[in-house]
Amino acid sequence: MHKEAREFQLATNEKGWLATGMDDIYEHRIKLAPDAGKLKAGNYKFILENIMREDPLKEVLNVGVRVEKVK
Repeated sequence: MHKEAREFQLATNEKGWLATGMDDIYEHRIKLAPDAGKLKAGNYKFILENIMREDPLKEVLNVGVRVEKVK
């Protein structure tokens, strides 16, 4: 099994959350890799980890991952 750790910035001190949304639901679309369109059909496993100084993050109740085909 191939394992690859990736880091994605979700917020900055200057701008806050780098996502779009309203009220308490935000969406942040991130391209996994420039060649992600070349992934083969199969099962993939994603592990999400919080490495923020504040753990757990207050007011973050749920996180999801959606994989979609690039058009």
